[in-house]
Amino acid sequence: MRIIFYLIFLLHSTWSFSQLSSREWHKGIVVTTNQDTISGEIKYDFSSNMITLIKNESVIAFSSHKLMYFEIYDESYKSYREFYAIPHRNASNYLTPILFELQFEGVLSLLSREKIVIETSSVGYGYGVPVISQPTVRYDFYFLTKGGKLTQFSGSKRDLLTILAKKKNEIQSFIKGNRLKTDDLRDLVRIIAFYNSI
Repeated sequence: MRIIFYLIFLLHSTWSFSQLSSREWHKGIVVTTNQDTISGEIKYDFSSNMITLIKNESVIAFSSHKLMYFEIYDESYKSYREFYAIPHRNASNYLTPILFELQFEGVLSLLSREKIVIETSSVGYGYGVPVISQPTVRYDFYFLTKGGKLTQFSGSKRDLLTILAKKKNEIQSFIKGNRLKTDDLRDLVRIIAFYNSI
C-alpha cells in the first residue's frame, strides 16, 4: 500500500514541478540595455534575476543589469507575458535592477515576482499517512506609479486600502461586492483595473 502512495506522490510531484513556468523554455524576445533585440528560447529565474537565451544553438545568459525587457509566449497560460528589469532597493539600501512581471499596466501598474515554495500536505488522516511535498508558485506583489515609485504590497486588505487611500471607499465596495481576495493574483488584477478606471 505504501508503494502505491509513493508512486502517486512521485508522479504528482513530477507533474507539478514540470508545470512551473520558470522551469520551462519559452519562445520570446529580449531587449538589452544596449538596445539589442534578440529572439530565441528563454528560461527565466527570479531568484538569481537572470535569464538564459538559446539562439542558433548558442546559450547566452543575461543578468537583470544587462536587461531592459523580455517577453515570452507561455504555453501553460496560452498567453504572452512581459517582464522588466526595474531598479529596486535591496536589504543593503543599494539600488539594483531586478526582474518583475507586468500583470496590469495603468496609472497604477501591478507587478509581481514569483517564487517557488515547497508545500506539504497529507494524503489523508491518521498515523502513518504519507505526506506529499510539492513545489508551488507564490507571488510577491508591487505597485508602480507613472512617476516611477515602486511600492511592495503585502497582500493584506488593510495594506491595499492604505496604498489606495484616495479611492478607499470605492475599492472597499468593489472588493466586498465581488468577493475578491487581495492576495490572489487574478482578483488583484481586477481590483487594480477597477482602481485605474475610476
